[in-house]
Amino acid sequence: MMRQVLRSSARWRRLGAGLVLAGAVAVPAASAQEGIPVTSPLVEAACGACHASDAAGRMSRISFQRKSAEGWQITVIRMIRTGNVDLSADDARAVVRYLTDHHGLAPEEERPWFYLAEQRPLQETFDEDEDLLAVTCSRCHHTARFRLQRRTDEEWDLLKGMHVGYFPVIEGQTFRGESSEDGDGRWAVDRVLDQLKAKYPFETDAFRAYRAKGPGPGIAGRWFLDGHHPGEGPIAGIVEFTPGDAAGDYDIAGDLVHADGAAERRSGSGVLYGGFSFRGRDQGDRLGERRATLMLSDDGETLTGRLFAGRFGEDGLDVELSRLGTGPRIAAVWPPSARTGSAPGGVRVLGAGFTEEAASALDLGTGVRVRNARVVSAMELLVDLEVTGDAPVGYRDVSAGGVRAVDSFAVHDGVDYIRVSPEMALSRVGGAVAPKQFVQFEATGWHAGPDGERLSGDDLDLGPVEVVWTTEEYFIRDEDSDTRFVGNIGPDGLFTPGLDGPNPERELNADNMGDVWVVATHEDPMTGETLRDRARLVVAPPVFLFWDLFPQRTDK
Repeated sequence: MMRQVLRSSARWRRLGAGLVLAGAVAVPAASAQEGIPVTSPLVEAACGACHASDAAGRMSRISFQRKSAEGWQITVIRMIRTGNVDLSADDARAVVRYLTDHHGLAPEEERPWFYLAEQRPLQETFDEDEDLLAVTCSRCHHTARFRLQRRTDEEWDLLKGMHVGYFPVIEGQTFRGESSEDGDGRWAVDRVLDQLKAKYPFETDAFRAYRAKGPGPGIAGRWFLDGHHPGEGPIAGIVEFTPGDAAGDYDIAGDLVHADGAAERRSGSGVLYGGFSFRGRDQGDRLGERRATLMLSDDGETLTGRLFAGRFGEDGLDVELSRLGTGPRIAAVWPPSARTGSAPGGVRVLGAGFTEEAASALDLGTGVRVRNARVVSAMELLVDLEVTGDAPVGYRDVSAGGVRAVDSFAVHDGVDYIRVSPEMALSRVGGAVAPKQFVQFEATGWHAGPDGERLSGDDLDLGPVEVVWTTEEYFIRDEDSDTRFVGNIGPDGLFTPGLDGPNPERELNADNMGDVWVVATHEDPMTGETLRDRARLVVAPPVFLFWDLFPQRTDK
């Protein structure tokens, strides 16, 4: 059986090599509706030696696929590495940009899987009918990797040949799989391809509608930023996008204020792909260098996404930007809750456009008395509050100067339980030959709400609470002692993993990987009650190989 598999693999390796190196000489047969002509002289010059054009300007392979910016970047990098394509970093980015703008995805097609561009840590899920797809494709790829592609049926079939050509052992690893129940004798990958062809065809109504509408108004102008930085709190401010020399290029200038009142000036640049999908980088003295990945709403009024740093994008904050008009805007109150009958205390209101008139009109609802509201800047108010002992428990809207922030402050009579986020996290050892992957944990307090039942729909989120962070053993086997070796969690909830490689202090010179519980303990200052919650943390092997050739990636 092994000899048969090896012979079969050799046959497919020859076939795959032909597909990769020579199979693109002829343009695939296509109907008049299929294929997108290539009009870029740079793409024609860079790719034309292997990808021939037909009379309509359609290039083999290229004209019959659509991908996100990251998808086209991976393709260009692979061609440089394996196809002897000679491109400078600037030209490579220009090729990626053209292909994303003209051979990309519609907003409706990209939005559900945008977390891949955001490098957002999460656990992917599959539909009930996708068990085989999960086994065949997701052993190596994020599910978003192939969901962010659209291909003709022939191109999906050629993708199989490319994989076998480059990675012949994959035939025995996953592509053959188990025999189908109907006994048709086909490989597992062929049944998966049926799903991909049906779910992600080259031609879609969403893409036709998107192309008909055109690229939209762009993002030039001033925007109000509302965000949250895990472990630190809210962040707000004003960001201005100024058009650059080329269509889709933008310079970024931002003035932000953090939860502790620190101001920050940021600047950078980026690209708006396809009129809706932004990639950029900016720099400031508080957050440092950040990558910005934002998706424009269909009405052009909101940008949502993530600002992140770290080799794995793990240090990130969620942001929402809305076009800035006249009048004040409210992002957050910090701290975001107060206890009934508590001693008068100060809070910060973060936003934009604050004036003395807005400060004097500040209102936080029933039972919350504003003793003094001072304008620190157009983005910050300092407020002295008093919560009466008979104030009703619940959320409050915060209003000032004609603007209202719904459910942005909570009044409570005690913290009933706490929750740790993320509930399950992945870290990676590193520091010697590979970068470490850190995890930022955060603990929030919760009130059980009117029904008195925890984890029900009417519970009140009281915001972050003071906790003591520790780790406990997640039992896998006897005497593994993971808590001693996997790493340490700081008082701010930041987990730092251990060093990669063998550890002579561990039994059998084992590495520093393992599974632990991350535990948060909160002591109620009024009652002395101790509350706990925990999250599972998996400390995994390093990532030794990265495929990005250009430090700027798909950014400008």
